[in-house]
Amino acid sequence: MRKWCICFMIFMILAFPKPVSAAEEELDYDSLSQVESVLEEQDEDFSFAQIVKLLMTGNVKGALQSLWEKCTGNFVSSFVLQKEFLKQMMIAAVIAAVFKNLSDAFLQGNAGSAGFYVTYMVFIALMTDSFYYLNETAQDLIQLIMDYIKGMITAYSIAVVSTSGVTTSTAVYEFYLMVIYGMSLLTDYLILPMIRILFVLKIVNHISEEEHFSRLCSTLEKAAGWLMKGFLSLVLGVQMIQSMILPAVDSLKNTALEKGISSIPGIGGGLNTVMTTVIGSAVVIKNSIGAAGILILLVLVLPPLLKIGTVVLAYIAAGILLQPVSDKRITGAIDAVIKSGKLMMQMIITMTVLFILSIALIAFSTNVNYYAG
Repeated sequence: MRKWCICFMIFMILAFPKPVSAAEEELDYDSLSQVESVLEEQDEDFSFAQIVKLLMTGNVKGALQSLWEKCTGNFVSSFVLQKEFLKQMMIAAVIAAVFKNLSDAFLQGNAGSAGFYVTYMVFIALMTDSFYYLNETAQDLIQLIMDYIKGMITAYSIAVVSTSGVTTSTAVYEFYLMVIYGMSLLTDYLILPMIRILFVLKIVNHISEEEHFSRLCSTLEKAAGWLMKGFLSLVLGVQMIQSMILPAVDSLKNTALEKGISSIPGIGGGLNTVMTTVIGSAVVIKNSIGAAGILILLVLVLPPLLKIGTVVLAYIAAGILLQPVSDKRITGAIDAVIKSGKLMMQMIITMTVLFILSIALIAFSTNVNYYAG
């Protein structure tokens, strides 16, 4: 028995001579292949493994600088893509306002109403094109977030095994799969269809002088917001309960093992030190994967979010400029794009915050074995 313990101690010492270098060698690049493939499909010029390695060595500034360069490039390209669209929208808005006021001044009765409806049809075409752009951008981004999280959580759950245990790791992986499935159902079958219905009702509501669907529009808008807040609260609540219980269960099992090893006469203390070093290296890997996952998620989300925000701000500016000279129904219809865009931005921000807070909860709760040791 003693010979076996001595051999085991020698093996552990040789296998983990330095904490940081050992952590770098223990990084499982195969587990990162799925998330790397998602980044390659998006033509990103940075690597997930590269960011993880920078964070593992403590080079947080280098990781942030690498991602910031990519992020600022996306910001510039987003404004360039919207430049021509904004110019066309403002020209059409000014022409429509002039045409409406001329028709009111020189034409009477049906001719004036016909002038308004022609103007309104021009705006419907413009707003429909903008809404289609917003809808496609939001759908593509939600799908990208789900694909990215699927790949990232695979690597993250494997890292959790080394720091906490199989129970926590399995629960984390299964929970995230359920969250991704729930988010897919929520966005595809509830929130996005509600936003589309809201857009159409907002346009129809301002055809006549009297508003007929204002209460329905307000109800849809509030319901979409409640669904997103409820989903966020539910997921974080369940995640918090899991983070309170499962790591403690794994910690109890690991503590019993550590006590058994440390009680071995002569070599118990050395083995316990080696085990603490191994767990410390695993914590570095896990936290680095989690931090890299959060940073890259922000880099992926911000450019499409900026595109949606640019369109919303453009329509807000158009509404401000047109209100003194245009019919109130036209400025009211502009709210169709503004409200829809704001709800899409709220949906994207909610999903992003959900995953960031979930990863942070897992990171803090699964460090219990290292701090307890």
